[in-house]
Amino acid sequence: MDYDLRALTENDKNLIYNWRNAEFIRVNMFQDELIPYEAHCHWFEIILTNQTAYYRIFRYNSKPLGLVSFKESNPQKKTCFWGFYIGEIQAPKGAGTWMGSLALDYAFQCLGMKTIIGEVLSFNKKSATYHRKLGFKHDLHYKNTLYRNGQPINIIRFVLDKEDWEHHKAKLDLNFT
Repeated sequence: MDYDLRALTENDKNLIYNWRNAEFIRVNMFQDELIPYEAHCHWFEIILTNQTAYYRIFRYNSKPLGLVSFKESNPQKKTCFWGFYIGEIQAPKGAGTWMGSLALDYAFQCLGMKTIIGEVLSFNKKSATYHRKLGFKHDLHYKNTLYRNGQPINIIRFVLDKEDWEHHKAKLDLNFT
């Protein structure tokens, strides 16, 4: 398999800074302002040592393409929120599906999670479709919880349980060997 996930290292700091500040990434984030480098460095230092958040670089042939994260929401119930993006515009077709598949396997198998939660800004149809493709089910719809330029943006919440993922991933037609 040419795709993999690996832990972050200090060497990833500038790459992730550039990805986080790319317009096509920021527009779909909850916080869409440019991130000052000093703030990014502080955030990066924290996530490298955080014991309740797990960040992984997604790669193709050892080339970093994106980032996935899992942040525990309820340790007793083994529930977490996930976040992700492909930061490289020239990523191969299908890379996003591989990233999601590897990330979900990592969360369920390595982290022992039972439920993954994804939250999507309502205008981000591509992410909503992506969640459904990976087997997530629509859970909640938050209205008027986020504002940009004085306009409300609704948030759609998706959930995926471990058992549902195990049944669904074969439908993605990816070879996990």
